[in-house]
Amino acid sequence: MRFLKITLLITLLLSLILGNVSFAQEKFPLGQYNFDEYQRLAKTKITKFNEAPQLAELVKQGKLPSIDKRLLAEPAVVVPVEEIGQYGGTARVATKRPLILEDGGLMIGHEPILRVARDGRTIIPNLAKKWQLSRDGKTLTLYLRKGVKWSDGTPFTADDILFWWEDVILNDELTPTKPVAWSPGGKLMTVEKVDDYTVNLKFSVPYPVAIIRLAHYDGVEGSFFLPKHYLKQFHPKYTPKDKLDATVKQLGFDSWYRLFQAKAQINAGSGRAVDPGTPTLKAFMITSKGQDTVIAERNPYYWKIDPAGNQLPYIDRIFVSIVSNAEMVNLKTTTGDVDFAGFNTRLDMYPVYKENAVKNNYRILLWQDVFGGEVIFMPNQTHSDPVLRKIFRDKRFRIALSLGINRDEINQLFYMGMAQPRQTTVIPQSKYYKEEFAKAYIEYDPVRANKLLDEMGLKRGPDGYRLRPDGKRLEILIEYTPVDTIRGPVCELVQQQWDKLGIKVAVKEITTELQQVRAPGNQMDMTVWNADKCTDILFPITPMWFVPYNTGWENSWCPLWAQWYASKGKSGEEPPKEAKRLLDLWEKMLSTTIESQRIRLGQEILKSHAENLWTIGTVGLAPVPIIVRNTLGNIPEKGIWGWDYFWAMLYNPEQFFFKQR
Repeated sequence: MRFLKITLLITLLLSLILGNVSFAQEKFPLGQYNFDEYQRLAKTKITKFNEAPQLAELVKQGKLPSIDKRLLAEPAVVVPVEEIGQYGGTARVATKRPLILEDGGLMIGHEPILRVARDGRTIIPNLAKKWQLSRDGKTLTLYLRKGVKWSDGTPFTADDILFWWEDVILNDELTPTKPVAWSPGGKLMTVEKVDDYTVNLKFSVPYPVAIIRLAHYDGVEGSFFLPKHYLKQFHPKYTPKDKLDATVKQLGFDSWYRLFQAKAQINAGSGRAVDPGTPTLKAFMITSKGQDTVIAERNPYYWKIDPAGNQLPYIDRIFVSIVSNAEMVNLKTTTGDVDFAGFNTRLDMYPVYKENAVKNNYRILLWQDVFGGEVIFMPNQTHSDPVLRKIFRDKRFRIALSLGINRDEINQLFYMGMAQPRQTTVIPQSKYYKEEFAKAYIEYDPVRANKLLDEMGLKRGPDGYRLRPDGKRLEILIEYTPVDTIRGPVCELVQQQWDKLGIKVAVKEITTELQQVRAPGNQMDMTVWNADKCTDILFPITPMWFVPYNTGWENSWCPLWAQWYASKGKSGEEPPKEAKRLLDLWEKMLSTTIESQRIRLGQEILKSHAENLWTIGTVGLAPVPIIVRNTLGNIPEKGIWGWDYFWAMLYNPEQFFFKQR
């Protein structure tokens, strides 16, 4: 009875959340604005800047310039989710991944050149106050926000972008393989400094999606710009060889470029690798780290304010505990030892969270995730075994596997009925979405599945399991690495469901390190992942579940096709006609400057997936429990959570605050 009550409560909460996840329209729906734009919309003037008492004391002691000298004349204005916050407090979070910091990383912040607004759709200014794409789509001009400073007080200028491009990307020792993201049409872009605050990106082909890239990972520090004033001491172009060699030897490196790479690890996935004191443009700067802790403190030169002129962030510091596994993170969560948790929370633990919430002074929010599929299955269509490859490439087999999955059972057992049975495709908020894509072959129909397998000639042997054309028993090994979603239990349930079809399946948990070798090495029968990158922000530029281009370790459905594409035919295996068509559609999608044309091309890709099931979806759009200290404010009750939006970046974590009174 108690479980039923909890389930009913969850269902009610879900209806409230998903019934209105289309991004509420408020007075300031974008969340962040240029200084002049905010004043115009609010019909008010911001005439005075204020700062945290912590910083005011340093100013008083002569250790820091005054707020007027630290802030630019026209800072970005962040509209709080609920109210003007209060200064102070330490936010405690936990992570099992030291190089990402997970909840710690999102609290410290990410600051791309552009950013995604709170509506989840609109690209808005960030470090660049505006941009302009030429009519032919081949030149993107960025106008940087004047007066932004690194956390050590040094101005951020076009030279920091030029340094990243000319001295890092174009340096063959540092970057032997050039970034595909900045090589549209197969040719590297050129970067041109117009003045200290204006940069032109020039492409050989139209490349309007560069705007999207700059609002995500390709636009953050470390990925598009670097602190030249700090890193040039580790670069031979700017530092005498004998002095640099001495530093290399002193710090225990075998070459200058390995030293440089270590010091330049400051992007969104560096975490504990960042040296304390490394300049940053984020809200918090890492000031100390130990074996199991990282501490980040307020950046005194942070370039954003609230509508009252208060310099952000409100919180004084972030304390990150590094633990061994997700279970330890959840233990700290349920005992109230963290103030915010989202990366490692699990929907099936909702009753446990609920049971401990009052006692440990936290609340539970249910945000929608951005996964087009919580767990998707990827038969390897470039398998080294020619017999298994032929079976996997027959779309009747993939359709049969899909029809053999009881998604309602998965939903009830692992997601409390709160996810949505669906095929791998984009989320409903996407302009590329069509309902028929999500519903393709998702019904549980083992009779039809068996009929398709029989049509393929996969007869059952004496033990009831199906035989391959060569007479061997059809056996499939599903390997998975246990991150992000409920992979192991779902795999084991699907194993039982496919067993009823006469398909012998084994399930094996492997480490991330092993997956990083086996997937790109074309060594896996089948693996699973969660289908992220299913929003309008990442689907156009990284449609990895739908187009055979990705050579990364998450993808095992077509490793050799992807290698063929990435190497321009020099390695891997030439894809069949339909897979090539997907690549052609995607390339056209990247280059068209006409939005309606881009949508049409994207929907063609998704239609092909719905017909061919390159990957096999289970359920998606599950709520994510976000655990929040009761005194931590400015966190929305309804939200969307996922890598596509840098997790909580939509909601400007720099405006989170602790209620001091």
